[in-house]
Parts: sequence; C-alpha cells; structure tokens
Amino acid sequence: MEEKKEQAIIIAREYFHKYGYRKLSLAELIEKVGISKPTFYNYFKNKRELFKTVMLETYNEFQYQLSQNLKNTTSAVEKLDVYIQTYQWFLNEFPIFKDLYKPGNDLLVKWLETRYSKDIFYEGKEFIKSIIEEGKEEGLFEETHDSEETAVLIYSSIIFLLSHDINNFKRPKDKEYKINANQITRLIFEGLFKKEQKN
Repeated sequence: MEEKKEQAIIIAREYFHKYGYRKLSLAELIEKVGISKPTFYNYFKNKRELFKTVMLETYNEFQYQLSQNLKNTTSAVEKLDVYIQTYQWFLNEFPIFKDLYKPGNDLLVKWLETRYSKDIFYEGKEFIKSIIEEGKEEGLFEETHDSEETAVLIYSSIIFLLSHDINNFKRPKDKEYKINANQITRLIFEGLFKKEQKN
C-alpha cells in the first residue's frame, strides 16, 4: 500500500471517530493528508469506499494481534480468554469499532450497508464455535450445548458488553458500571464448563 494511501486511512479513521460518517469532510481530510483530489479519488471512489477500507484495515489490526496472541495457547480455555482480552485491547486501541454503538452515531448504519459487516460477524462467530468444539473434544465444555447457538450467544455478548458504554443506562445517582474482559471470561467459562470441571 502506498504511503499516502495508508496515511489517508489512518487520518480518516481519526476523522470518522471524531465526526462520524455524515459530518466527515472529504475536502478537509484530503488537505490534511496533503494530496490532490484526483490522487485521493484514485485511491477511493467515494466516501463509502473510504469508510469500508478504513473499517477493513482496522479489523486487520485485530486479526494480526489475535494471531500473535494465540501462538502460545494450548487449550480452548486459553484461546477464548485470549480472544476476549484481544478484543478489549482492539476496542481501546481503535475506538472506531466501539463508535459503531454510540447512541446517535451514524457509523453503524453505513457499516451494516456493507457485506463486510456480515462477513466479520460470521468470521468471529465461527472462530468462537471452533473454540467451543475444541473445548468439547478436550472434555472441558458441556457437550449438550449446541455449538452454533452458543457461539452466536457468546460472540454477540462479547461485542455488546465490550463495545457499548453500559453507563449510558446508568441512573444519575448510581455508581459507575464497570465491565472488563476478565469478568466476561469467567462468566462464560462458568456456563461452558462441565459440572465436574466447575468443582
């Protein structure tokens, strides 16, 4: 990838994070990158393609980090823990995926218009499913759980719990709600483990 195109993606990610989809000014972004309009449109046909590219390149950062973190895992339990921890790291490092679920944000609508949003969900669900099946083979996870249904439930829970700011639902006098990857991992494992594994 050309250096200027890569720079455009990085800056665009910051701009989408700051302004959302509709309010992002391509003219301002092009000026910030320091390229001409024809060069920009040589890289990206329009704002929609720019957004799609930003999201895919950002997700590739997660995939790369996950592959690195999984290298030394030896069990389904470790893999699921690493997946959840890496996803939390990813959202903190690249908040644009967290921005999708901000109230009033217009990014999610644009993201759901792409087939890539469905592909990424499917990919994540299938990865969790493979971990569940591996855990069953290892004799750790309850075999009566339907792997497909459980994978959808767990993957959706990971996305919702880590991507949403749960404090949007907090009453003014309540203490701040805190959710972290360790809590999610523990609760998921308690549901997956065979009864004899829990003791």
